[in-house]
Amino acid sequence: MRSDNFDSTGRSSPSACPVTAAREAAVPLYGQTDVPVPELLEQLRERFGTIAPVEVAPGVLAWVLLSYELNRSVLQDPYNFPRDPRRWTEAREGRATPDKVPGPFWYFRNALASDPPDHGRYREVIVQALETFTSTRALVTVRELVHELMDEPVRTGRSDLVGDLAFRLPLLLLNRAFGLDDEHGQQLVDLMRQVWDGGEAAEVAMAGLFDYAQTVTSQRREEPGEDIVSRMIAHPNELDDEEVAHQLILIISASHDPLMNLIANSLHALLTDRGSRSGVMSGAAQIEELIDTVLWKAPPILLMPGRYPATDTEMGKWQVSEGDCLIMGYGPAHADPEIIEHIDLVGMSGVRAHLSFGTGPHQCPARNLARQVGADTVNAVFRLIPDMVLAVPQEELRWRRSPFAHGLEALPVTFTPTDTLRTKAANPGEAPCPHAPNPSSSPRKTSEDRHANSVKPGRWRALWSRIWKFGR
Repeated sequence: MRSDNFDSTGRSSPSACPVTAAREAAVPLYGQTDVPVPELLEQLRERFGTIAPVEVAPGVLAWVLLSYELNRSVLQDPYNFPRDPRRWTEAREGRATPDKVPGPFWYFRNALASDPPDHGRYREVIVQALETFTSTRALVTVRELVHELMDEPVRTGRSDLVGDLAFRLPLLLLNRAFGLDDEHGQQLVDLMRQVWDGGEAAEVAMAGLFDYAQTVTSQRREEPGEDIVSRMIAHPNELDDEEVAHQLILIISASHDPLMNLIANSLHALLTDRGSRSGVMSGAAQIEELIDTVLWKAPPILLMPGRYPATDTEMGKWQVSEGDCLIMGYGPAHADPEIIEHIDLVGMSGVRAHLSFGTGPHQCPARNLARQVGADTVNAVFRLIPDMVLAVPQEELRWRRSPFAHGLEALPVTFTPTDTLRTKAANPGEAPCPHAPNPSSSPRKTSEDRHANSVKPGRWRALWSRIWKFGR
């Protein structure tokens, strides 16, 4: 400990100033961690209990919620724990700045970062727009993309299921849902790779993503169609072009990393858990059950900022101040000893009480669609290459050390090569490959259960600054 005002558990003594105690006890939670993030979060639970003080950048305080019940109660109470990041004291007082703290902590004109009335206005548009991308359309598109993306790997007998498939499929799927051709989809893939690479290229790529969203919005306003963007533009809530672009960026960001990790983590489960694979391959278990189990055991997003208490409040053994940042702990909530004793974590029990899509008014509006896409992708991959096995020992697989996202850096597999695809993209209702996982019999659900206005890097920073200060 760095102060005499702490006991052996890291909790502040009664004589310590609560704010000073929290800052003194805060554990760094930024950059590449020295230990796997799930392990680090369990260390925080052992040391602090249900809530832990952390630094999300040097000198920048936040709190991670570690218990299932605390996460659930905060997510379901928007009145006492609003979402708008402009409430964040660390930012208002200048300790947190965009160059020090990553993007999820900041305000944009979208449904995720807004409170009423803007939240309802934006969310209604997103929910109704997503209805254009039906479950049948998603199924057909997923099967087409799996065959297109795996065409070359199938011929070689080797693949990295993250780089070849899981990274690219969500972006190409979204691009088609926006009514664009695959050339634009590849542009989106390239931009997201640059965002991942970090540094100056990432900043330019972020400007490029906004450029992409603006271009799509402009095109669809001039030539509307039966797609997500056209439906957003036509909605009676009358979002302006900048607001539409911000919702598109939200949809891209909220879909790509979580869906990529869900697909890869589910494939990883089938490749490393003999019981899961035999259950699915024999038809004794459904793909959706596997997806639910993965969402519980290996949630694609471990941590998600944030909620900002409307008043000073006591949480656990800590005094949390108005305007502090609370980071939702989906991963630690699922590992909470108080809850896991009531959950079957051995068999594929179809756990549906996970928090991976959130809960409350900000629950992901595309949760059912995301779950379906994950199941359809895994099913399509095993139809195509049912004999795939890991190309390296399981212990050599590397997990990303991001504090927020939980996924593999790569998932290398080998299988019997072939000169032609084993199956063609089947239409709904076609008989599956006899060795493929048995598709779920459960009913499909909808998603609700370089252009004149391009933003260059300098203008992007100015735009961001204006949005942060004024919300416009």
